[in-house]
Amino acid sequence: MFQLFNYSTLSTRLEKSTRTLFITLNRPDRGNALHQEMLFELESLLAWCTSRVEISSLYIDSCTNVFSPGADRSQLTEMTAQQVEKIQQRLHKIVYALMQLPQTVFIDLGEGAANWASELALGADVRLCSQTAEIRFDHTQLGLVPAAGGMGFLTNIVPTSFARQWVSLGTNIPMNQLLTSGFIHTAYDANNRTETIGRVLNAVFSQAPVQRIQAKLGQFEAMRDQFERAYQNDKKISRASLISEDWKSRPEAEATEGESFMPAKSMSYAVKLSLVKNEELAQGPGPEKTH
Repeated sequence: MFQLFNYSTLSTRLEKSTRTLFITLNRPDRGNALHQEMLFELESLLAWCTSRVEISSLYIDSCTNVFSPGADRSQLTEMTAQQVEKIQQRLHKIVYALMQLPQTVFIDLGEGAANWASELALGADVRLCSQTAEIRFDHTQLGLVPAAGGMGFLTNIVPTSFARQWVSLGTNIPMNQLLTSGFIHTAYDANNRTETIGRVLNAVFSQAPVQRIQAKLGQFEAMRDQFERAYQNDKKISRASLISEDWKSRPEAEATEGESFMPAKSMSYAVKLSLVKNEELAQGPGPEKTH
């Protein structure tokens, strides 16, 4: 193996025996939480991969046991609506790009993933994790909605009955559900992880390259219309949800007075406000209003 690129938040290496590009999240000081720089580097790397058809597979993992906690909670509370939306849109774009790459994409969630990191995994062709992994779509506990595929793409990847309860509860998903739903292809233990990785990578390497790429493209094209509708729906709902700025607050059980999430009875006001702001954004800046 040898290092290909010099990124700040990613490490990369190429294994010639299976023509696999390993991409490792490498931000251990923050537990590999996702942020703009990491997503920007990942996006640029995937753009490079689009024309490298000689690479058979991508294997995305992390330098820590847990793949990623998703959002960095300590930084999230300081972010503006524009910053949150920008991250969500970039992440959504990456998930969509992963589905269309000529390589077979593996994402190894290790001991677990949450919110944005769980959504990143939606772009993989094959997902793996430890048998003791804790995986959850807990966006709403952070005052967010799963806007990078967790509302639309997820229901096209696993049965709707699973997707609805995972997003509704936001708790750790039982391993039997992860495997039964098809969200996880293989769950390994510490003793057979290396063997498991070698087996799946060799399975891809043994395939005829042209037909492998065509088969992946054909599967994506069969779902393209649904994915594009899902993207538009996710974008619309997530933009409306940002009006409350609840990611800056705390759940009621943890909050002091004035710090809790917006109450549900304020929802109609929030929706109206979001429509006004979206209309203003579409029209561009107008004359200054007087009161």
